[in-house]
Amino acid sequence: MPSKTRVVVIGGGMAGISSAARLAEDFDVTVLEQELQPGYHSTGRSAAVFHKAFENDVVHRLTCWSEPFFKEPEEGFEHAGEPMCHMLVGTLSDREAIGEFLAKWTGRCPWLYPMNETEIREHIPALDQSIQVGVMDEQSLKLDVHSLLTGFRKRLTACGGKILTQIRVESIGWNADRWCIAGANGTELEAEILVNAAGAWADSIARLAGVPTQGIQPKRRTALLVDAGVDISHWPMCYRGGLYFKPDAGFLLVSPADETDTEACDAQPELLDVATTIERLNETVTLEIERPEQMWAGLRSFAPDRLPVIGFEPEHEGFFWVAGLGGYGIQTSPAYSEIVKHLVQKQPLPDEMGIEEDLIAPSRQMESNGP
Repeated sequence: MPSKTRVVVIGGGMAGISSAARLAEDFDVTVLEQELQPGYHSTGRSAAVFHKAFENDVVHRLTCWSEPFFKEPEEGFEHAGEPMCHMLVGTLSDREAIGEFLAKWTGRCPWLYPMNETEIREHIPALDQSIQVGVMDEQSLKLDVHSLLTGFRKRLTACGGKILTQIRVESIGWNADRWCIAGANGTELEAEILVNAAGAWADSIARLAGVPTQGIQPKRRTALLVDAGVDISHWPMCYRGGLYFKPDAGFLLVSPADETDTEACDAQPELLDVATTIERLNETVTLEIERPEQMWAGLRSFAPDRLPVIGFEPEHEGFFWVAGLGGYGIQTSPAYSEIVKHLVQKQPLPDEMGIEEDLIAPSRQMESNGP
């Protein structure tokens, strides 16, 4: 029997593990992760939610295609998602912006409906009296990131794939017909295809490989856990302007939805961002929170047009991008991992996915930037 084509995936977050799991059905796959365990950075610090009225049309389509995976899970993914309501609220001065949101999304998400002040407080009694307008989305999901990542990892290893942790890639070179990858601890691997799923480090990996970068920009996002002091178990997720919060293991998970440009790093929260988050939360609810129980930060990485970058590098066919997944890399993982499988195998994307390859191809960045 001929040997399988070797694939090395750099990055053990959701993008890398889910893509590797799909590829392992037909390829000899090895994942390289620089941390002690997969999912340490962005994946492990995600808010873990599923919204279809989110970001842009491409992300919306990827999300819709992923929905059956969560609602009718395959074996090994039974606990990956469960129903959750999501509210968008605001003051009377926000009425126009909320109306624009409804106008943008109700054609594709007809289940969205406006809420009056009484309906809003039936769901979250602790909202400040200034909150008087809102929209309800009853088709959101709460995702279990650990279950999802574990399911993909088990599928990967069941197909013979390997995950090597604590491997920081130091050099990448092309030798005639294969990539030669060297790690800081002396690890050396060869592969015909290199998949760049390194998240915030995606452009750094491209530089090591000598291929053009994609302008992937990491952005820091802050998150806190606070003790609400009341029963919040029945609350929906709530978004107000740049602030969102939702029940999480008995606490309230809160984020200012910040997007601060930063370098690729082990992100840490800034104290000013933490203080601002608590202040804004206290302006939205009547809980009088004074301090967080826990706080952290994660990185969400975007291409300049905020669309995912998935496909072979046009200047080097053996280099494949899975990057720029922003804050939607968890909820769209079933879709884009299938895209990766099709494109690596040089197959057209399924028509029912509704995604044009040119929209997500790395070559689009070159075209937008000019020659």
